[in-house]
Amino acid sequence: MKRILTAALACAVLLAGCAAPAPTSEAPGSTPAASLPESTPDPAPAPAPKEVSLEEWQTAMPADAPSFLFNSAELALDEDVLWPDQVELFIPRWEGTLEEADKAFGLPAGSFSKLADPDYPPPEGTISIHAEEYVLPKIPVQQVTVKVPWVEFTFNRSATYVVPAALDRQAAGALAGAQYFLSRHHGAHHGLDPCTYDEATWSYTATEGAMYVRYSELEQFLGCVFTPEASGEMLGGPLAADARPEPSLFYEGENDTIRFMMSDRGGDISYCGALYTEPTLQADGSLLFWQLSLHLDEEDENFAGWGEGRQYTPTEAYATPVRLVLSETGWRVAEYSLPN
Repeated sequence: MKRILTAALACAVLLAGCAAPAPTSEAPGSTPAASLPESTPDPAPAPAPKEVSLEEWQTAMPADAPSFLFNSAELALDEDVLWPDQVELFIPRWEGTLEEADKAFGLPAGSFSKLADPDYPPPEGTISIHAEEYVLPKIPVQQVTVKVPWVEFTFNRSATYVVPAALDRQAAGALAGAQYFLSRHHGAHHGLDPCTYDEATWSYTATEGAMYVRYSELEQFLGCVFTPEASGEMLGGPLAADARPEPSLFYEGENDTIRFMMSDRGGDISYCGALYTEPTLQADGSLLFWQLSLHLDEEDENFAGWGEGRQYTPTEAYATPVRLVLSETGWRVAEYSLPN
């Protein structure tokens, strides 16, 4: 099956660049002093980003801000899902070489090969690749519960996510906060509930009982969870009263209100859950790991639907990047996409 999915540490390790040695001011006596290169002082190191505690990070959020509850957890799949011996691994968007993919996922050389599907071409500058025999990683995990008690609808008041245990509490909170917002308000469903509808502009406006009703507060919350680039892809800025919003964007309406076009998308019945690879520190100081979205083979004639005690074994895993960037005010999610 070829499917393209929609579409990111216990302590931060800061990498300091090594400056090249400065030219020496000493030279053989036969060399005129005027011809010597001037001594270049070592450049001052860049200031280290400030490490931010969970509590400090939360104080930068709006007055109504989610709370985060952390618990230890055991790595496990849903009770209806059996752990596979191996799966076929797909990476819909890979920016490197096949050899780099083999190394990144700990596979023997030659494991990955290119995929060509004219119906779902990868973005420019990337390739779609797959490896047939991949053993899923079993890394330590932790459980993060995001609580939003002031919202009207019970469904949106809390959600629990499993994330890598290697993330500190602030990084884990940022990732769980991103998962909550994307799953409830900007992914499977786009919008803030409750809301009112304006037929003339096909737009909705968030009302009391929604997660946020002021655009400035929504902007502030997203800025604490996502990088400016990632949050900017969700925010459309001011919108004229008679204008229609574009899909998948939140706009600033009159009097700091939040306007948007409501939308929903379906899920994939073959989806079995998600796992992660171990977070690794990159040369640029970011944390990179991969979300592995597990799926059944949708062409399997033995699949009769979930429930009633049926158990199935996933055969495919789709890898999408998760990247966190450390800023002056804590970790921010730069890349993440819902697994289902």
